[in-house]
Amino acid sequence: MVIFWTIIFYSNIILAIFSILYLFYEKIKKKEGFKGFFLISFSLFIMFFSQDRLCNSILNEIISDLKSGRLVLENNNILTNQNVYNLQIASRKHNYSKKTYAVTVLPSKDDLIIKKDFSNDKYWVFYSKYYYSRSHAIGFVE
Repeated sequence: MVIFWTIIFYSNIILAIFSILYLFYEKIKKKEGFKGFFLISFSLFIMFFSQDRLCNSILNEIISDLKSGRLVLENNNILTNQNVYNLQIASRKHNYSKKTYAVTVLPSKDDLIIKKDFSNDKYWVFYSKYYYSRSHAIGFVE
């Protein structure tokens, strides 16, 4: 399911870029511009929807793999299995510091990267298995 939402997300980014180019083309040719505006708004709506679904499906995969025993968290001071089960989807602005913590998930050797928010006591979670979750936080732990 993660791959499906990843494909939807990135294809909508491409559609938004082509829609912006088409809107510029319509404005240069002195046309109305309705088609370009409609395509941009439609692609952005689908992109934001698919972004939330992508984060949710990545979190569900992590939690289900930890519960079934396919993944095991390496011992650490910040993150426990109970904290991971209570991960919440991140849709807010991220104010994380430069200091990062990495928790290896065994046996896949992927990392759960954790960055502390400097404005409150939340820890933003990134997952190195998927390209999207390397650059965007998928959730936070309080």
